[in-house]
Amino acid sequence: MKLARILVIDDDPAVNRMIGATLRSHGFSVASAYDGSTALDQVESQDPDIIILDLAMPVMDGRTFFRELRARGDRTPVLILSAFGARDAARELRADGYVQKPFQPDELAEKIRSVLEHAA
Repeated sequence: MKLARILVIDDDPAVNRMIGATLRSHGFSVASAYDGSTALDQVESQDPDIIILDLAMPVMDGRTFFRELRARGDRTPVLILSAFGARDAARELRADGYVQKPFQPDELAEKIRSVLEHAA
């Protein structure tokens, strides 16, 4: 069975590392980006199965990244991960789901599995 490829986009290096370690321990392949602009390049080169997206980031914020991703015709599932307004942002953007910070690592892994199952 192929490992699901996840791109984690969060400007906080500590959060990015923690999410990466957690998801690897759950059997996922993980790449990281720290802003939306860099992440757009990585989406093209790495073709992730799902994207975990923080909203508040420098250079290009999560909302702008999401809109640009969809404008390019990319339909990769996206989970919004944010401390403030994750649910409202997911609804506004029509993202595939959300996880509110702070979160339990198992909660994030389970949400990813659920989104991937629905996308298959």
